[in-house]
Amino acid sequence: MGNVTKRKSTAFGVFPVHYLPGAENEQIFSGLKDPFYAVDSRDYQVIQPNHNRLREMGAQILAIEKARPHVPYERAIMAIRFNENMIGTQFHPEADAIGMSLHLKTPEKKKTVIENYGAEKWQSMIEQLNDPDKIMCTYAHILPNFLHEAVGKLQLAVL
Repeated sequence: MGNVTKRKSTAFGVFPVHYLPGAENEQIFSGLKDPFYAVDSRDYQVIQPNHNRLREMGAQILAIEKARPHVPYERAIMAIRFNENMIGTQFHPEADAIGMSLHLKTPEKKKTVIENYGAEKWQSMIEQLNDPDKIMCTYAHILPNFLHEAVGKLQLAVL
C-alpha cells in the first residue's frame, strides 16, 4: 500500500483528517465535515502510497492527515478502503471523547501528558475532546456508519 516509516515525533492528540477527492461520498464518512477530527497516537505512519498496487487491488485512499505547510514532511494516509467490505484507518475511530477526557483528567495521566507534551497540549486535548463537532462527532458517525453498511450486506445462509 505504501511505505511504513517512523515519524520524526509521536503524533499524539486530536487532529484534523482531510478527505481526498472521491471520498466525500464514502458511506463511513456520512454526517462528517471535511475535515473531521480524530484521535491520533502514532510513532509510525504509512506514506508514499504505491498507486499501482492500490489500483490492482481496487483500493482507494480516502483520507490523509492534516496539512502541515511549516514542515517538509509528506502527509500520512489516514484511511483506505481496501474493498467493499474492508476499511483501514491510521487513527482511532473508536475513541470515546467523554471517556478519554475523564482519563486525561486523572492526576497521573494529566501529569504524564504535561511532562511529555506540555500543559498547552493537555489543555488543547481536553477542549477538543469536549467539542461536540470534533471527536464526539467522529465517534457518533464512523463506526455506526460502517456497522450499518455491514449489516445491510448480511445475507441469510441456507444450509
